[in-house]
Amino acid sequence: MLHRLSALMAQLREDREALLRDVGWPVLVWDSMPSRPRPVSPVDAPTLMGPSPSRVVEPVVFELRPRLRGSGPEVTVGRSPECDIVLPEPTVSRQHARFRPEPHTEVWSVTDLESHGGTYQEGVLIVPGRSSPLFSRASLRLGGAEVVFLQASAFEQYVRSCAALSRVRLTRRR
Repeated sequence: MLHRLSALMAQLREDREALLRDVGWPVLVWDSMPSRPRPVSPVDAPTLMGPSPSRVVEPVVFELRPRLRGSGPEVTVGRSPECDIVLPEPTVSRQHARFRPEPHTEVWSVTDLESHGGTYQEGVLIVPGRSSPLFSRASLRLGGAEVVFLQASAFEQYVRSCAALSRVRLTRRR
């Protein structure tokens, strides 16, 4: 399920318990979503790392849930409409990564599905085919799409930090 970050922030202020109960945790926050997909040539795709000037759209939040009920706990992310979470970013592979809770510990992990642009956790490349554990908060990059993995408690901290950043002024009043 897809949410706007501002709507979840408002719900957190109004009724924290309802938000924690109603949202399927964990979530992925995509705060650098492009306003429109930009064309990327195959030659440029591996080197495209930074945000572009067209990235001014409100952040979105994806619940890490499979689209089809009963299909198991795994959640696929990629550009393909067949994925559970679709990231319409040219540098994201059709089938880019898989998220899943470990059966015995319930700790979530991410696995790169041999993507072209790679999957990075905290700036470190994840070896394709190997799972990497995710705890309460993790910064990930799928190709050129930067997302944040958040459990419920980390989401509250993330919202507080977003609110604090929006209050910071970069110029002095005269």
